[in-house]
Amino acid sequence: MKTKQLTLNAMMLAILIICSQITIPLPGVPLTLQTFAIGMIATMLPLRDCLLTIFTYLLIGSVGLPVFANFAGGLPILLSPLGGYLIGFLIYGLITSGILELTSRTPLTICLANFLGAASQLIIGGLWLIPANHLTLSQAMTIGVIPFIIPGILKLFLVVVVAQRLLKARLLAR
Repeated sequence: MKTKQLTLNAMMLAILIICSQITIPLPGVPLTLQTFAIGMIATMLPLRDCLLTIFTYLLIGSVGLPVFANFAGGLPILLSPLGGYLIGFLIYGLITSGILELTSRTPLTICLANFLGAASQLIIGGLWLIPANHLTLSQAMTIGVIPFIIPGILKLFLVVVVAQRLLKARLLAR
């Protein structure tokens, strides 16, 4: 891996860690800017680097570094009700970055790719709540998906705006 790409991956990892600490506490699952950072990573990095960056985040968090929301870390977080959302970041990255590697990066394709990735991540997180909290599907969707739809849409549009500016400035060329 070239130094420039390694540096870019490290910067995106740092952005993800910082965005993870910007939190609005809610009962059960906090609202953070993690998904904004995941969207930026998936939009701006090639698929391999996207998945490597997200996997590195999950790995350093699972070994105990306090990189998850509210400065949490450790394997118990991945095994908790929040774990589905965190594991879902890999699916978000896979879907979004994968689509964008096959298409041009117009605002529409960035928006659609991120929508599909974010929706998948949110659904995985919601479904994880069923066994983790002994919920029904309806309860899990009510607690773990519905409250995050509007914030998710807002973050999605923020990803599109920021990514388009960075791509125009050629600050992060894929």
